[in-house]
Amino acid sequence: MEGMVTPEGGRRTRAALAEIPARLGRLRVTPLQPLQALTNARDHSPPLPAGYLSPAPSPDEMLIQQRGRKRLPVTWSPDIEMKRNSSFHSTVRTPPKNPGRLSPPKLGVTLRSTPRKRLLLGDVERVPLTPEKIDFSDISTPKKFKITSPIKSTPPVKRSRTEKTLDYKGPIDVALKGLSPTQLINMIKTITYKHPGIEDEIRKEMPLPDLSPLEERLNYLKSNIFKGLPTSRLTSKTDSPAYSRVSTHLAAFKKCLVEQGKVLVESQHWESVVQYVFLAWSYVRATPVWDHQAHNAHRKQCFRSLLNFCLTALKKGCFDKDLLVDVQDKLHGFVSDSEEVHTCLKHVQGMLQEY
Repeated sequence: MEGMVTPEGGRRTRAALAEIPARLGRLRVTPLQPLQALTNARDHSPPLPAGYLSPAPSPDEMLIQQRGRKRLPVTWSPDIEMKRNSSFHSTVRTPPKNPGRLSPPKLGVTLRSTPRKRLLLGDVERVPLTPEKIDFSDISTPKKFKITSPIKSTPPVKRSRTEKTLDYKGPIDVALKGLSPTQLINMIKTITYKHPGIEDEIRKEMPLPDLSPLEERLNYLKSNIFKGLPTSRLTSKTDSPAYSRVSTHLAAFKKCLVEQGKVLVESQHWESVVQYVFLAWSYVRATPVWDHQAHNAHRKQCFRSLLNFCLTALKKGCFDKDLLVDVQDKLHGFVSDSEEVHTCLKHVQGMLQEY
């Protein structure tokens, strides 16, 4: 601040606002416009949106803001995944690989996300559609798409063919050889039903089952086992490599032995069942005994099956004392092969005590 000299010769300081009156002439103040002018200016201005003057949000907007951003569910759901994939693939379509070739007819359906569903697009009649995309109001909808239930329906009952009967002129024994056991059984049942008196004659003339075909089958399968064994003298015939060569023949031998015994048990020829047990036991005993105990499973299962057949025949059959004594003596010779023979021995001894 510049100092000023007073007439008294003293010096005083000028105030800061002393020069303001000199600068007041430079200030220009626009006079206030009347209220009518402001109203006219507002009419000529462009209109503002309705929500501009009221910043308060609507109730729906407040709910959306409180809800926050949509998050994926914690647990996976195929419906949600399918909707998300369908919304993504609704605008993306697979272009044709080769326009020159004949492409499958275009369908007005949305492409699926899985390759399996895309492959089904070539078949017009088997296009899988979701329920929301099928127009069930249209009458021709079932004809366009094969809409079936996911539950498999029961298969149709197969019509039984009527067996033709021929007037055979040749020998009756020759004709019977071409029939299966089931056909023979049905034929005899039909004849005995029409002529009840013939049934008694058939029972009197019925022989015991012939076990020679069963024995030939067992002998053939046993020979296959020994043919598969190594023939060199320097190699063992009871080790694991030898077992691996004949394991298939051992399984076939056991299967045949069990099936033949079941047929005799179902026929209820109990005396023939006991004879088959003693016959087949000798063939099982002749099979090789392997070094590894686990490889002897087929042998043990054969012995166990034969003992079950024998025990069933002893329980359901009627045997005289001489036959039971013979059975007891033979079972004593089988103890060394299987310890389960003692069960049959106890049952035979109990039957002998009743006589």
